[in-house]
Amino acid sequence: MTEKTAKTKAAEAPKAETTAFAPVAQILETLKGAQEKLQVPTAARDFVKRNAETAKVRVADAETSVLNATATVEKALVAVVGAGASVSRGLIDATIANVTLTLGAVQSIADASSPKDAGERYVAYLRELGQTNLTRAQDAFNTVRQVATDGAKSLQAEVGKFGSFGKAA
Repeated sequence: MTEKTAKTKAAEAPKAETTAFAPVAQILETLKGAQEKLQVPTAARDFVKRNAETAKVRVADAETSVLNATATVEKALVAVVGAGASVSRGLIDATIANVTLTLGAVQSIADASSPKDAGERYVAYLRELGQTNLTRAQDAFNTVRQVATDGAKSLQAEVGKFGSFGKAA
């Protein structure tokens, strides 16, 4: 290749590059002019604004529902823990009452004048102990059952609210 041919090709290279990208440059120039003329329709802007407001309201509703559900669950758990503490206190009270009753029975039996009298006092002690403990156990069971029922109803109501919220959304 001669020096003249190399110079000619070097001079033609920028022209070929410019020629190849000329359509792209023309499209970009057309788009620049079109961007200034394009406008988003008012109806489209209003539609987006309305939907954004609706979304904000739904988010606020969801937040309120979740906070209410959390409060309900918290109340139910506090009630269950409170019932557990109440049952625990009841067991302590029952134990102390049983020890006191047993010590009283021991004193009573010691005061018996005959083996028959001691046996009758012992049977009376066992009867009283059994009736007292049965009553305590029933009361504790009823307390736990009531707390569990109330807690389950509260949780069920909250789950129902979530179900209805999902349907509304």
